[in-house]
Amino acid sequence: MKLLAHETLQHLPAVILPRLISMFGDTTPALLAEIRQTADSGDLPSMGKAAHKLKGSCASLGAEHMAEICKQLQHKGESNDPEGVSDMVEGLERLYPMTLEALQEAA
Repeated sequence: MKLLAHETLQHLPAVILPRLISMFGDTTPALLAEIRQTADSGDLPSMGKAAHKLKGSCASLGAEHMAEICKQLQHKGESNDPEGVSDMVEGLERLYPMTLEALQEAA
């Protein structure tokens, strides 16, 4: 499984990359918690909005796999479709620490 699109990272200014990764590490846990909470409570539209926010952060840092799951969760939220949401959220939660570590190693 490819966690990062290294070509995306190469397009970011090296001087700010560590700060961007630090911000990703600081903000992602709260977004993951929001996604989990809203998914568990059945508030799929709010889950989709939170997934959209996280998708942007992931995509800008080349975290393709996380961004793809966020995109799927966003669509599930927009269509109010609960099928498979729990598994996707679990997958996202599992991917986050691996992705953050890969980003930190790449910086």
